[in-house]
Amino acid sequence: MILLFIPIYLYQLGYDAKKILLFFAVHYFIYSIILPFFGKIISRIGYESSIGWSMPLYTIFLVSLFGISQFPILFYISAIAWAIYKSLYWPAFHADFTNYGNIDAVGEEIGSLKVIVGITSILGPTIGGFILMKIGFNALFIIVVALSFISIIPLLISKEKYEKQEYSIKRVLKKFISPLYRNDVIANLGTGEDVIAQSIWPIFLLTIFTNYEDIGILTTISLFIAFIMIIFVGKLANKPTRTRLIKTTTAIVSLAWFARIFSFNWLSLFASDSLYKTSKRTLDVPVQALVYSRPNRKRLLNYLIFREMALSLGKTLTAILGFLVVLFTGEMIFTFALAGVLALFYFYWTDKILEK
Repeated sequence: MILLFIPIYLYQLGYDAKKILLFFAVHYFIYSIILPFFGKIISRIGYESSIGWSMPLYTIFLVSLFGISQFPILFYISAIAWAIYKSLYWPAFHADFTNYGNIDAVGEEIGSLKVIVGITSILGPTIGGFILMKIGFNALFIIVVALSFISIIPLLISKEKYEKQEYSIKRVLKKFISPLYRNDVIANLGTGEDVIAQSIWPIFLLTIFTNYEDIGILTTISLFIAFIMIIFVGKLANKPTRTRLIKTTTAIVSLAWFARIFSFNWLSLFASDSLYKTSKRTLDVPVQALVYSRPNRKRLLNYLIFREMALSLGKTLTAILGFLVVLFTGEMIFTFALAGVLALFYFYWTDKILEK
């Protein structure tokens, strides 16, 4: 409901594309720096407890975001608050899924998870756009905060059977210089394209459409098509077909970004957005299957923290490059070409590390 509209919200407060890219650069850089230390907290209190405690931090992020219009200093503070929330949430989420997942059918399980998430989130952009048109950002922030707290009720009423995991910051950092994980570091540069999707694409849509509802509806329809595709690719994300699936969908993701450069009306925007979201969400299934297959079950957080750091550093670099592209060209649209090139780094994901 809200992620699509965060850059639009900042843009309408008077922040241009360059400043919004710096917002994301600060966010992902801080995220990558603090992740190893939050790994210590997660390893002590457990995965589901970490997810539960992250929700108040998410509220702080939204409140700080809401206050930017009155206190501009919150522009960067909110980016840091977002990073702190994610440092507790995402490593714990991935570790929880890996811990209880079936490693032989991980692709199907991820596909099922994305279907469950898709059912609840497909209408999110349309609902968010409708709320913005009828009531405004204030109401949207309040509703999202309320939903966030409702979402942790199942965690509070269930008791996690958590056994303290081995975790070492030194082990995490050593993976960055290990030849065994070199391809993983390079492959995560590809995730940088997601920063352009998060920051520039929504603003670009705002320059084409006249209201939030149209942006939300376009995104919802594209997500629905992607949702249907995911249902059929879960089994393909298991070995040995997942590497082939990654290479095929990587090429399509890259192509979709270049197609976006030539999208200037409803039909072309719909076609390029549907192509991107379908291929990207299809790609996410085998990539996540690889990620969840990597860690040693006794030291889950070591690899998962490393992966989140590599991912966020790739996004930091992309946000900085995007800033430079807009600075020197004066056009947002050229960042789509940057994203198309960066997406090709997904080719480096491979099963070979598992065989070793």
